[in-house]
Amino acid sequence: MADDEEPQEFDFGKKKKKKEKKDGEKKAKDGAEDAEEGGGGDAVVLPWERGPVYEYQELLSRLFKIIEDKNPALGGAAKKYIMKPPQVVRVGSKKVGWINFSEICQIMKRPTDHVLAFVLAEFGTEGSIGGEGQLILRGAYKEKHAESLLRKYIKEFVSCDMCKSANTTLVRDSSTRLHVVNCQNCGASRTANSIKTGYHAVTRKDRKAAKQKA
Repeated sequence: MADDEEPQEFDFGKKKKKKEKKDGEKKAKDGAEDAEEGGGGDAVVLPWERGPVYEYQELLSRLFKIIEDKNPALGGAAKKYIMKPPQVVRVGSKKVGWINFSEICQIMKRPTDHVLAFVLAEFGTEGSIGGEGQLILRGAYKEKHAESLLRKYIKEFVSCDMCKSANTTLVRDSSTRLHVVNCQNCGASRTANSIKTGYHAVTRKDRKAAKQKA
């Protein structure tokens, strides 16, 4: 009877693998507990969290604020220079008077003789400094002509090309005899162009002088 019964098969290998799996899970659990208690094991990786999102304008504002805090001269808190408009009045029938000429030269921090040489060269006329610092010019010039001339002078001999600041000095180089514009804010320097004679209207006096030479 015992011979007729089918032999039973026992898979010890499967039971062994199951036991090994349980042992592995137990070790992993023990390792995790040790890591939580700070007693060795692998480092615990925390989940990643998304930080705040900033708009472009907000970041730009923060950048300008940092620049102003570190160097106010280069930021939005830089000192602004207010230029007074030129005041020109008629003096007789052939001349005009630039009343606040000397005051404008002081605001620009430029020597009066240098600004005078530029005005006479650009206008191509004659002129001199009269009483109370006003400039007497020969010709029928108006305030808009003087204002346009001032803008050209400021661009060439006052403003800094790098930071556009008006806080500059004008120094003449003794070796090259050229004027150098030095910025007091950013430290940049450039060589200014020489004063060139502009358009000169031929007057009756010039024609008489030419006839006498002929």
